Amino acid sequence: MTGPEPPPVDGPAATRLRVVGALFTLLLVASVVVVVVGGDLEGVRAFVAGTGAWGPVTYIGVHVVLTLLPVPKNLLAGIAGALFGVAGGVVLGWVGAMLSAVVAFALARRLGQSAVAGLSGRRVVRVQRLLREQGLLTMLVARLTPFVPFTVVNYAAGVGPTSRRDYLVGTAVGILPGTVAYVVVGASAGRDTTTIALAGGAGVVLLLLTVLAGRRLRRGGPDREERGPR
Repeated sequence: MTGPEPPPVDGPAATRLRVVGALFTLLLVASVVVVVVGGDLEGVRAFVAGTGAWGPVTYIGVHVVLTLLPVPKNLLAGIAGALFGVAGGVVLGWVGAMLSAVVAFALARRLGQSAVAGLSGRRVVRVQRLLREQGLLTMLVARLTPFVPFTVVNYAAGVGPTSRRDYLVGTAVGILPGTVAYVVVGASAGRDTTTIALAGGAGVVLLLLTVLAGRRLRRGGPDREERGPR
């Protein structure tokens, strides 16, 4: 028993949260476009490299804060690729997403079901229905489905029946393909046309594989186990 579902609240708090997240998303996208089009990306990369350890630490801190709002995780992964390259971008994008997932999960459990529903609105209730079944497989499917918002899954899992172990393992594995795809695309920014095309193609392939993996897992998931052998 998981208790009654929260009412599908979509009040002022949820609206403000989405507006702030959308504003930050637009600001980040506009900044990336200006830097890439203006030809200053190499200068930005050199500046970030010159900050030493502060660059990665600052990126992770900003990542955690922004994905609580919510700002799309994959956009931040692309920025990590543009600033730190493929290897560094994958590590920092993954670490930032994991820390954000841990913080949001703990925050949701502390605030409780009604408060989270009030903050995230109807979306968190819909995602909770997807996470009704406990288990690692369900969380993995949620993470491998790129159209399910990262932040909403964090909050929904925090107030749902998902165990901390299943949440962390499913998140750690499930976010990796999308993180790699967007980091690769971001790392190609400012490069020659061939590199951009190859990186974009690789990113598309990874995302398609992620979608297919999510669908395959969903077909063989909890519903199939409930039906049992015939």
